[in-house]
Amino acid sequence: MIDPVRFSRVRRWLRRYSLPLVASLGGVAGVAYAAAHRTPASTAAPAAAVSTDPVGPTELQRDTVQDTVQVALLLDTSSSMNGLINQARSHLWKMVDELGQMTRVVNGKTRGVRVELALYEYGNSALPEGEGFIRQVLPLTSDLDKVSEQLNALFTNGGSEYAGQAIQAAVTSLTWSSDPSALKFVFVAGNESFNQGPVSADAAMKLAADKDITVQLIHCGGADPTWAAAAALAKSDLLTIDQNYVAQHIPSPQDAEILRLGNELNGTYMAYGRDGQAAMQRQAGADASSAKLSRKVALERSALKAKAGYRNDRWDVVDAVANDGKWLENAKETELPAELRGKSLADKQQLVAGKAASRAEIKAKIAKLEAERAAYVAAEQAKQKPVGARSLETEMKKTTVKAAAKKGYRF
Repeated sequence: MIDPVRFSRVRRWLRRYSLPLVASLGGVAGVAYAAAHRTPASTAAPAAAVSTDPVGPTELQRDTVQDTVQVALLLDTSSSMNGLINQARSHLWKMVDELGQMTRVVNGKTRGVRVELALYEYGNSALPEGEGFIRQVLPLTSDLDKVSEQLNALFTNGGSEYAGQAIQAAVTSLTWSSDPSALKFVFVAGNESFNQGPVSADAAMKLAADKDITVQLIHCGGADPTWAAAAALAKSDLLTIDQNYVAQHIPSPQDAEILRLGNELNGTYMAYGRDGQAAMQRQAGADASSAKLSRKVALERSALKAKAGYRNDRWDVVDAVANDGKWLENAKETELPAELRGKSLADKQQLVAGKAASRAEIKAKIAKLEAERAAYVAAEQAKQKPVGARSLETEMKKTTVKAAAKKGYRF
């Protein structure tokens, strides 16, 4: 008699890894399959009914449409906030990984998400006073390596922290999705009184609410009545964190191989266009900066690179072809990497298919090792006393879960 639990697990595993397994067979067929199962970046999510079927998303057919998740990070970079910046650097990969796991059931199909991040700093005396000591570091982007590069370039200095004005800047300056199903967040973290600057908490929260943006306040320190009052206006819970807390790494037998495979993935990328080589250098730089932060961060970086949330179709030929099956036919010869120039279309397709197959095989290996590592770490954590310290890593998901549930998303 078939064990229904085991059978269900096998079905879920096959659904999760069908793309890597088929692509690993190689050839143009693998790339065609990948292209058919990837969502173009420009695809908008049409209005559709959200299913309330109790059957889990993994039991349903995968949709080719992706929902949008947008997050603006507003970080206080005044003199006392080095710990906050380090936590943001350390938590980047895990945060995107967790957001990328969200799904929504629409018309009987499971729809995944595309994550975009924006980055602001405020409270730094090196910034123009006339602009409220606020700077947009990056607009909303899916280029995670660029976000990592800019996070690592932040530094702290002096400061008057105008949190309300920073929220206003993010709400009014960014290109937010007009799709009512999109999830939109502003995370603002700081440690001084919220009631500084020309924009009141009430005005800032009203601007965000009018655009269906969830504002989450993160206070770095103990309870603060001004932040609590602002959180009440935002209709969200005030999160408090210890900005100097450093998450502990639990070594596992899988660590070294995951890191090795994460580095090996870089060899499957084929940079194209004017900015392709610079983007490839950013990729290597993000690997290096993650490793410098900690082994834990480096592992989370490798794990994310093996998932759909990490995609680089704007500079990588393999991702571009997976996103658009006719990309090679339409690409200008001068924009192609040297290894593809002057070759017939069939030869180009064969070379790209080989890279795609190698990448799919490496990703499948990382996914298997990551699952084994997660089980090992969970068992080790069960033996230890729980750590009570709160950090960006422990707190940020709490708000996203609540907001996501209201629109039918599940983690």
